[in-house]
Amino acid sequence: MDSKQVDLILSGASGRMGREILKLVIGNDNFRLIGALENKNCVEIGQDAVKFIGQNSGIIITDNADSISFKSQNNLVLIDFSNPKNAINMLDICVSKSIGMVVGTTGFSEKELLLLKQASKIIPILCAPNMSVGVNKVFAILKEAVKYFDNNYDVEIFEAHHRDKLDAPSGTALKLGEAISTSLGDKLTKEIKYFSERYGEVIGDHKVKMESSTETLIFSHSTTTRQVFVDGAIKASKWIIGKSAGFYCMQDVLFSELK
Repeated sequence: MDSKQVDLILSGASGRMGREILKLVIGNDNFRLIGALENKNCVEIGQDAVKFIGQNSGIIITDNADSISFKSQNNLVLIDFSNPKNAINMLDICVSKSIGMVVGTTGFSEKELLLLKQASKIIPILCAPNMSVGVNKVFAILKEAVKYFDNNYDVEIFEAHHRDKLDAPSGTALKLGEAISTSLGDKLTKEIKYFSERYGEVIGDHKVKMESSTETLIFSHSTTTRQVFVDGAIKASKWIIGKSAGFYCMQDVLFSELK
């Protein structure tokens, strides 16, 4: 086996993102799928992970992480695009097997985030509400740009997603608000107004509007394909191999390439 090949466990294997990732890694020599996990109520449990595209991977979707056969103890990564409860349930196996985690799930409570951060003292965990390279650049640009603003601007953040997305505001919208408050002070965070819409099959639209009595500035990002999230998750899973324990984000991945 190529020493750089990633042994991948996918949590949330039958979801929108899970299926897009499966399409990419099946037949990709850089990855070896060793596990496909779902919650116990998922109707795809017991089926081959890539049956939906008419292929056979030999990996059966299961709700039992203990059933996974580990062919190697090297280059293990778990990608999670499921739900907060399920992501937290993945911590035990990841800690016990020293598996790096790439978490794209959103909607965590403060308690759940604390559990992730505690586990990151033992294993590397990359947690990102949005895996898009573009939107993570917007986070960095916005954080820098608002340093030149005063507190005379009203801040509104608008986001839209598909009808099945449960958490609102989205994790990306909250991250945009965090980028602003980091530069302008925690007080501003309470003054930011969030607006969420859920309809159709919208993948993800975000807009930050900063308005004074004399002018309006707008920062926006729209996603036209889930491929950007897949590309980001794959980049993150390769990056986290060999990293020391810690709580990382996508900007660690992106800006480490510039050093």
